[in-house]
Amino acid sequence: METSLARRMLAVAVCWFLAVVGTFESAAHLALSGVGWDARAYWGAWRGSMYEGHVGDPGHFLYSPAFAQIVWPLAHTTWPVFVAVLVVLNAVGLAWLLRPLPLLVAVPLWVAGSQEVLSGNVFVPMAVVAVLGMRLPQLWAFVALTKITPCLGPVWFAVRGEWGAVARAAAATLAVVLVSALVAPGLWVEWGHFLLDQARVSGGPTGWEFIPGPLYRVPVALVLVVWAARTDRVWLLPVAMVLATPFLWNGSFTLLAAIPRLRAYVPRDARPGRGDDPRVRPPSSTTAPTG
Repeated sequence: METSLARRMLAVAVCWFLAVVGTFESAAHLALSGVGWDARAYWGAWRGSMYEGHVGDPGHFLYSPAFAQIVWPLAHTTWPVFVAVLVVLNAVGLAWLLRPLPLLVAVPLWVAGSQEVLSGNVFVPMAVVAVLGMRLPQLWAFVALTKITPCLGPVWFAVRGEWGAVARAAAATLAVVLVSALVAPGLWVEWGHFLLDQARVSGGPTGWEFIPGPLYRVPVALVLVVWAARTDRVWLLPVAMVLATPFLWNGSFTLLAAIPRLRAYVPRDARPGRGDDPRVRPPSSTTAPTG
């Protein structure tokens, strides 16, 4: 019992340490760039040449034309409105992901993730997709059309033989691409050239210099997903998504916020004795527990 208490106290201490680190990082970014330092790329996508940067370059738009088209109406408001909407969505999304945890742990972890909340990046929505995408495979289209390589939910479904879920994820993605391409075919050609250019340098480090490039990390992520799917460990899916992120940086670890809700998920045809303890299906955003 004393060992269990000591472990809990250590876990709480680690969470609060991460909160302190996250606070300093958020303050540094705010002092340097102001709120929405990543969101500026989405805001500026329609205010110049869309694909002129490289992965990791600040302020450059990297995602599909479909994402740019989705944020187009919001990008034509004012910058304060635009960034406020993204920050609020991130703040609420991160709070929802961490809600299953005790407040003594959830609060510091939310603070630790405040850098991504304030940046306006899409890691928090991707983590939400990792949870809700287990019931609504169509949501994986969002990951496929933004950061691409962390779109591992369909791989999970395929390994488990859930071909209906694979088909829904693929159909949703294809439908969005077709509609988007009909509206702006030239942008899709530009994005294709952009992706080919980035693929040529995918073996080098992106983010921390000591971390291998996505060319080496993505295969490891795929192996992890296959093993997780075969052993009913769906909570490992966001871990694999972190590994598969094109630009691996502090904010990438925000994807791990999906773990608390994924640990409450029992995959279809889960076998007794595999994975974790008995679980229930993840609640949707409208059926989240209130306790």
